[in-house]
Amino acid sequence: MYCFFRIRFMKTCFHSFLSACLCLSALPSLMLVGCRTIDGEGDGFSFDQSAFSKADTDGNGKLTDHELALYQHREALAEFDLDNDTHISAAEWAAARPSEGEQDENFNKLDKNGDGKISEQEGALFITEHVSFSDTFKKFDENGDFHLHWEEIDEGSPAELNVTLFSVHPDS
Repeated sequence: MYCFFRIRFMKTCFHSFLSACLCLSALPSLMLVGCRTIDGEGDGFSFDQSAFSKADTDGNGKLTDHELALYQHREALAEFDLDNDTHISAAEWAAARPSEGEQDENFNKLDKNGDGKISEQEGALFITEHVSFSDTFKKFDENGDFHLHWEEIDEGSPAELNVTLFSVHPDS
């Protein structure tokens, strides 16, 4: 008799565990039901509330220019960082910009510390210093607090903020 109840109890526990796992696996998609995706105008760039949260590294609900630039740089790394070391080497730079050649001086301008690779910080610095990015960031920052809130991005055209190392010429 004891064995029967023990098996039944274990079976009930297993079914409860399985139900809980199924509920938890559906939770992320349920949480994002209200999220909107904003697509860039055919350039492959999109920015939704999930991306906003990922970019908000300090979790304060707003983005600094550095947080947004770092997010954009990291997203571009997925395509151009061939060895996945979070840096852009001269060879990776040349592969991404074959028309520029192996000895592209723009690479050297972006490699501020001269270590032969462009780090995340160097990439983010380039983006924040780029005129089109900084002007657009200021335009989106309606309340002038030097941060972008989701509502400010949602009201604008996020594709205007899409600046990466490979989307513009470092001299521009």
